[in-house]
Amino acid sequence: MADDNNENKESNDPLNPFGLPDFNQMLSQMQVPGIDLQALMQQGQKNIEAVQEANRAVAEGWQALTQKQMEMFQQTMQQWQENMGSIGSGSPGENMEQQAQAAREGFEQALENMRELAQIAAESQTKAMDIMRQRFEENLRGMMPKQPD
Repeated sequence: MADDNNENKESNDPLNPFGLPDFNQMLSQMQVPGIDLQALMQQGQKNIEAVQEANRAVAEGWQALTQKQMEMFQQTMQQWQENMGSIGSGSPGENMEQQAQAAREGFEQALENMRELAQIAAESQTKAMDIMRQRFEENLRGMMPKQPD
């Protein structure tokens, strides 16, 4: 017969519906000389929080980037409609000049838009990398032996 303690039983605990062992309790009962398991668990939790914060920064950056792209698209379409409305009302030479001017302005605006989008993406990546770098530095400081006062 199987031991009742080893059988997989469902639990009434909403935080542990499958009746899995409490790993925090198990770790707290383990005594390893020279290793603070609680501090190790806290460090792991802080690492997870840092990754979540970095992911949040990246997601916010992508959201800002997408929003800016939409604004740029709307501005471009509006400008295009205005240009198309004004071109064609003059002589062929004037129309060519207006088309050339519209093309120059459109190209310049496209370059400015690309620079702006690249800046948004770089800022987002820098923020996420700063979060991870700070956590890495905290981990390194935690590994260093404490200097006696």
